[in-house]
Amino acid sequence: MTPLTRAEAQVLEAYTDSLRALVTALGWQIDPVRLHADLQSMAGIARKEGRGASAGLIDELARTVESRLLTTKVSVERTVIPFR
Repeated sequence: MTPLTRAEAQVLEAYTDSLRALVTALGWQIDPVRLHADLQSMAGIARKEGRGASAGLIDELARTVESRLLTTKVSVERTVIPFR
């Protein structure tokens, strides 16, 4: 596999950031605990099917839900300041 160019790396980073924003917004609308559990389950399925890169990204999205929506500090910030 050839190394990514800077432009390709930036595109991948933009996709990842966009997906993080989507799961955060979804977590505001639905139960973030369930969303986190579902993402972990989906990552496990992808891993079993041999799709390691997909499993890694889905794991990262689950960690995003955990860090942005399942911590006390963020929950308080979301209540006080809904949009940034």
